Amino acid sequence: MPESPRKQALRAAWRLAELFKLEQLTPEIIAESAGLGVEAFIAEFGSVAQFLDEAHTLYLDDILARIVREASQMPPSLDRILRASTAQLDYCLEQHAFRNLIADARRRVPLVAESLHKRNRGTSLMISIELKALGCKSPMVIARCYCQMVLEAAQIEADAGAVVAEARQALRDFLAMWVPAKPAP
Repeated sequence: MPESPRKQALRAAWRLAELFKLEQLTPEIIAESAGLGVEAFIAEFGSVAQFLDEAHTLYLDDILARIVREASQMPPSLDRILRASTAQLDYCLEQHAFRNLIADARRRVPLVAESLHKRNRGTSLMISIELKALGCKSPMVIARCYCQMVLEAAQIEADAGAVVAEARQALRDFLAMWVPAKPAP
């Protein structure tokens, strides 16, 4: 069965990120890269902003799938939060071209920024529940700060094109400050 025009275009998003900057993306360029006519692209998405928002949602869904695969079988713990963060950072580094494109879009396309804010609120809530279970004081504040730190660490690594051990250690150190050590048996 042939792929839908919407899926064709979204599949092309990662390839486009390797070739173009945000300001270069037009309906014509996206449509051509996806093997579609401009009319088909417009009918499916309406705008470049809507296309980027949907591609961004797929990217975030891919990150979540990786996190679930890597950390969901672990018991609640600091290690589980860190494993989930490592999975996210690894995926962002693997997809650094798309991550850089979407980071630019988050700054300049309100629709994409709002999607990220919604996802971050949900992620912060999940992390805060885990932090609360671990005895952290002010779990929502710490979770929100931590989410922003992970995003910044991802940008640092994208800029470097490699894992930056100091950024990952800073994430561990930050959480370790706020999660009480287990009492001795």
